[in-house]
Amino acid sequence: MSHKRSVFVSKPNALNLEQALFWDRLRQILIERGLAPRTLGETDYPNSAPIDAVRRVLDDCDGAIILGMVQLRVADGLLKAGSPSEQNATGTLWPTAWNHIEAAMAFMRDLPLLIVRERGISGGVFDVGNTDRFVHQADMSPDWLASEPFLQPFNEWLEEIRG
Repeated sequence: MSHKRSVFVSKPNALNLEQALFWDRLRQILIERGLAPRTLGETDYPNSAPIDAVRRVLDDCDGAIILGMVQLRVADGLLKAGSPSEQNATGTLWPTAWNHIEAAMAFMRDLPLLIVRERGISGGVFDVGNTDRFVHQADMSPDWLASEPFLQPFNEWLEEIRG
């Protein structure tokens, strides 16, 4: 008898068309594989503070996917302004800060993690070596979800969940 397992998906709620098509296809793949994707503001609408809601949803999940999708494009800026580490941030791309919070919470729960970032996203959980997981770089194309660079790690992650 198969048990439908829940997986937490960390993603922004505001998506452009390309990101939305990518997410729609990924959600279909998860459901086809017997998983129930859960996302705040989409499948779960808590009556509590967001961070507490994330904790409660993660407690019911068997794995997590962190989708780093562009939410901020810096037209002109500095990173670490005024410090000896100051860097030009012009042209950089940033995900939602919630990706980092939710990834850390899932990591602390020892949930199997699949980390995917849109091309150009970096920082925090999306930097190689910051977790024990490989960070997969994706074009926001549903076709990428049918490629070996996605399917091989996805299937390994799926096996971790199914134990």
